[in-house]
Amino acid sequence: MKVIIVDDDSIIRKGLSRTIPWEQNGFTLVGLARDGEEALSLIADVKPDLLLTDIRMPFMDGFQLTEAVKEKYPDMKIIMLTSFDEFELAHKALKLKVFDYLLKPVDTPTLLDTAKRAKVELEYENEMKRKVLEGMPLLRQRFLGKMIKENLPEDEIRSHSEFLNVKLPRSKYVVILLTADDYSYPDYQNRFGKEMLKYCILNVAEETMLSDYEGIVFESENDEIVIIYNADGEQDHIEQRALQIAETIRVNVEKFLKTTVTVGIGFIYDKPGDVSRSYRDAKAAIEFRHMIGTNRVLTVWDTGLPPTSSTEIILNELENEFVMKVKLGLEKEAHAILDDIEQRLLQIKFVSLAQVRLIGIEISLLLFKELEEIANRNAKMKESLESVYSYYSELERFQTIQDIFASIRQITSRFLDIANRQREIQTQSMVHKAIAYIESHYATEGLSLQEVARHVHISPTYLSILFKKEKSITFSDFLLQTRMKSAIELLRMSGLKSYEVAEKVGYSNPQYFSQCFKKFTGYSPTDYKNNEH
Repeated sequence: MKVIIVDDDSIIRKGLSRTIPWEQNGFTLVGLARDGEEALSLIADVKPDLLLTDIRMPFMDGFQLTEAVKEKYPDMKIIMLTSFDEFELAHKALKLKVFDYLLKPVDTPTLLDTAKRAKVELEYENEMKRKVLEGMPLLRQRFLGKMIKENLPEDEIRSHSEFLNVKLPRSKYVVILLTADDYSYPDYQNRFGKEMLKYCILNVAEETMLSDYEGIVFESENDEIVIIYNADGEQDHIEQRALQIAETIRVNVEKFLKTTVTVGIGFIYDKPGDVSRSYRDAKAAIEFRHMIGTNRVLTVWDTGLPPTSSTEIILNELENEFVMKVKLGLEKEAHAILDDIEQRLLQIKFVSLAQVRLIGIEISLLLFKELEEIANRNAKMKESLESVYSYYSELERFQTIQDIFASIRQITSRFLDIANRQREIQTQSMVHKAIAYIESHYATEGLSLQEVARHVHISPTYLSILFKKEKSITFSDFLLQTRMKSAIELLRMSGLKSYEVAEKVGYSNPQYFSQCFKKFTGYSPTDYKNNEH
């Protein structure tokens, strides 16, 4: 740490220079001066880190010297010495932000300790500066990212841009947005890979801007390359220049990188604070590639949309009807509703990709809600449901209406499969419960379809349908079959009379039991028992 001593008293100068072991404590004494004027000249030559100065001096005193030094060398550490213990002097020294204020005569340990503290503070500040400089690209990136997303006040933009050395002159601004057309594919179509591709596109954009244009190029958090182009002149002229920039980059990316980009251009605004508006415009323009196509330059003014335009999409509860069809396992009807929704979107003149994705997400969420209820009732279904979630996340990567709806159809097919399997499980469970109840209560006279249906908590009609579907037999025939099988066993294995068997299998009328038994076996109960069939 380089030190100079300034004092009009030669004895004090010599004493401070010779009696203080500067070198042994990490300092180098690089000069002595008699007053402020001489000190300023010396400081310009040797660039010291620490200035040790008396306050009371001729020509230019310590305060005047400090003011001059702080203006030119704000990082220099200054220790003031004085023979006068006056509050006003100390107060003034603090206002000038000197490092410390010491009274003469100052002893060696106190002076060295103060100098060492100044040294530590300077080293810390230098380290912080180094870190700030190293982090400057990141700080600049964050500032620019904030600038395109938020409407920052002019004074904040000015102060940050000055500190970060970002050139934002008073002129007109327009945002040009670049996005690679194959960022979203699972196996990138280009030969670079995603991160390298972004870097290459950034380089193409930077070289284009450096050749003949004023502006800033950076990568946003959304995998976009953003150009903040500034220029003066007529709006038509600036629009043409922005189109030239965009088209030059698009052509060069295709020519040299063997891949494509879609470029969006926003509206032109009069000040840096409106850059976020132009960015939103450019983003809105670029979203129209799902209708117009990729590898193009799309401008927001060509779309006919004002910056705040938002097209309302009315589906008339079609999405809820669609989910109900899926829930009921009606595959054809469900896909027909999807086709209807897709055609409605394609017929709307201005619909953004974000809006289409939002509809896809809404439909997916409605399906998830239904299927999570299924999974909560059946632990085995939870594993199947997990595999569906991967489809949901893929919605974000598709760039056209057709691709988004193809993805939704995939989700729908998976959901239909899960819903149908669950319905089969539920159906089997209901029929099994009904059978168990019949087998336990067949001896009850007058056991009816209504009673069994109440027990399994479904309607008699639905139970009748399930029986026919699952067991290929009607409810009444199954009840008869159950009773007759039991009657056969009783006649064969016991000494019970025919009327006694009838009572045990649910018949109070022996004649009616005999008729049913003969119809089922071809024999009367008595003949069957006597012949021991």
